[in-house]
Amino acid sequence: MSPARTKDALHVHVNTVAQRLDRVSRLLGPDWQTPARALEIQLALRLHQLSSAVAGDTGV
Repeated sequence: MSPARTKDALHVHVNTVAQRLDRVSRLLGPDWQTPARALEIQLALRLHQLSSAVAGDTGV
């Protein structure tokens, strides 16, 4: 939740962080930061990661 800490972690300019957050909002909708929507997104990303890992393990 801190653009200053985020820019340091990503080694980018704070304006880049702002632009990326704007892009995320355009892609996911303005409500992506609400608790319920954020949980949905986190679960979807985790399921995608797990399914990719399983597909990689089975050779599919």
